[in-house]
Amino acid sequence: MLLMFVYHMMHHPEVQVCAQVEIDRVVGTQRLPDFGDRPSLPYIDALVRGTLRCHPILPIAIPHAPTEDDVYEGCRIPKGTTVMANIWKGGHYIPAGI
Repeated sequence: MLLMFVYHMMHHPEVQVCAQVEIDRVVGTQRLPDFGDRPSLPYIDALVRGTLRCHPILPIAIPHAPTEDDVYEGCRIPKGTTVMANIWKGGHYIPAGI
């Protein structure tokens, strides 16, 4: 997640400038932000949440299993196959192990 955050900041320097301005305004240049500063850093909070939304740390999903044979986008999914949500793909489902 941190690498993707850095990647996005490199490709959007204008966002990085806005984030730095907010940190400097709230925290100054003599210390690092802490959790007590979070309510005063809405732009930074939105950046972190947006990065977590687009690039989640773990694929937190509940396994499912079809109750009968199914075909999804041309792929046969046999009854009882463990299926996990691919959260990086935006809601598409793939059989576990593929």
